[in-house]
Amino acid sequence: MENKLQLIGKNGLILFSVFLVSCSTGSEKVSEKEETMIEESEDDNSNPTNNQVCDDISDFPNLGPSASQSQSCDDVSTPNNLGTLDCRTDNTVGGYENLANGWGSYKITGGEIRYDGTRTRVERFFKTISQGISKKTILTGTLKIVDLSDGNTCIIQSHAGGDILKGEEAGSMNRSAQFLLYAKKTTDNKIKLETHVTTNPYTTETGGARDVQDFKILNYNEAHLFVYETGYDENGTAFSKIKIGDTEKYVEHTHTTERVYSRYGAYGTSDDGDVTAHVDFKGVELCRE
Repeated sequence: MENKLQLIGKNGLILFSVFLVSCSTGSEKVSEKEETMIEESEDDNSNPTNNQVCDDISDFPNLGPSASQSQSCDDVSTPNNLGTLDCRTDNTVGGYENLANGWGSYKITGGEIRYDGTRTRVERFFKTISQGISKKTILTGTLKIVDLSDGNTCIIQSHAGGDILKGEEAGSMNRSAQFLLYAKKTTDNKIKLETHVTTNPYTTETGGARDVQDFKILNYNEAHLFVYETGYDENGTAFSKIKIGDTEKYVEHTHTTERVYSRYGAYGTSDDGDVTAHVDFKGVELCRE
């Protein structure tokens, strides 16, 4: 559902097998098995509910052993953007770099290569928050899409981890993202943003499905403010809320898990044809309530 709302604004890792799904409009179906990282860091439960605490440079999770072995490039010593870098791409074209005026650049090169099972990615991510009443993270900043491949590239996403506490597949273990914001080329040299929302959870027993909806049309090389909130509402039910410019969408998720965390950057390209993508971010901040 959509609401018009006023907005402001892993430490170890465990690997599970998940399914990468196709990116057609409508309901996504399983087309390829892929591995993803589910972050297992602890929530800072010392922070009272509704008190906002913003992460600092010392408060980010570490990559797990398998993810670290898949790293194909390194972070810079003092990145302009906050969060732990997960970098898996062709070193000849791809990685993260600081740009002028506080921008951070995320370039990826795709193809048939997989990094310990995953597609190419250069993303940053943060610690989880655990399920509770009115607990959430708020990811804010400015984004600019410079280049896209012939496939879809995810620029913001959240992963829901642990057991499913209520809703669809309650009692099973979740093993996939719950929300993804994808960017893709259009025929008239524009960018179409889509929301991919998991409706039937991906678990150890089920393949799952996602609902795909058009979100917004952008121009290349234009800067846009964004706010992405995810967590648990006043009933403890999982939700996501995305706003870019004056376009926003609220999602009440069909399933609520033990924890959730956010990622941003560039994830995934086409396996052939044009296989490069480039997204820049500036002024990124993550706050927890």
